[in-house]
Amino acid sequence: MKTESLDILIPVYNEDKVIVKTIQQILENTKCDYLISICYDYDQDPTLTIINENFPNNNKINFVKNFSRGFNNALKTGINKTYGNAVMFYMADDHENYMLIDQCYERFIEGYDLVCPSRFIKGGKMEGNPFVKEFLTRFASFFFQYFSTLPIKDSTNAFRLFSRKVLNSIGNFESIKGFTLSFEITSKAHRLGCTMIELPSVWRDREVGYSKFKLLSFLPPYIRWLIYITKTSLFHIIK
Repeated sequence: MKTESLDILIPVYNEDKVIVKTIQQILENTKCDYLISICYDYDQDPTLTIINENFPNNNKINFVKNFSRGFNNALKTGINKTYGNAVMFYMADDHENYMLIDQCYERFIEGYDLVCPSRFIKGGKMEGNPFVKEFLTRFASFFFQYFSTLPIKDSTNAFRLFSRKVLNSIGNFESIKGFTLSFEITSKAHRLGCTMIELPSVWRDREVGYSKFKLLSFLPPYIRWLIYITKTSLFHIIK
């Protein structure tokens, strides 16, 4: 069983228009020992066909079928079906941050439990998003920066590297709806006293396809973890 490596988990659902460029960038630029795991919901997803057509029998690409449905469950399945000593959540349409993969892994090797690409530190940016989505994202990050003890400025970014040790320590992942699994793990890791560091990253709203972010249905799951991290900060709950 291979352990000294990075597992890059990419959840997909009809991402055939964007996935080839994403994978190509990773394959051409990533130097660390890694495996790309494509976490998919259903066998007929055209994403799988186009990957197999463009990267036939590539030993850097692994396919993991979701035990259920949805973004969070795809990532949970990926965590359970991979074995590297670090796990990265990476978006199928992210054509901007491939150069950060090695940098994130280097910080992990230095001893950080979480490495958090950030849109809200010097060198990072967020562009092209709908006004309401960007406002809420920035507001949440502002809130956690100034009213909690969470030591990062971009709390809601799903793009993140976690040590396998942290994932094993948390064990029970509760997120079901929305895109909150990364936020949940970060919140629980903070309560456990894990070390975190941020690196500047870029996020541009997708130009191809459509966003699966649904504001009204996804807001309650974020509020749940907002309350969790606020309790950690105000009442100094550490475990």
